[in-house]
Amino acid sequence: MKTERVTKTGAARRGARAGEKKLAAPVTLFAAIEAEQHQALREIAFSERRSLADVVREALTGFIAQHPARRRLAAAKR
Repeated sequence: MKTERVTKTGAARRGARAGEKKLAAPVTLFAAIEAEQHQALREIAFSERRSLADVVREALTGFIAQHPARRRLAAAKR
């Protein structure tokens, strides 16, 4: 996943705050999850001072890494 850090001097994107990651090619994902899952993710994000979206992206990256065939498909599309 390609991301780049936005700095105070380079914040060209409107609404971007210092230190936030800007996604190279964002796609919005809507998914229903259990309330307990949501609460656990919120607590992790809060304790690590990260966004909920960043925690979810990291979890998805780890899940995809466990499936070698899927990684090859993703790499071939680049």
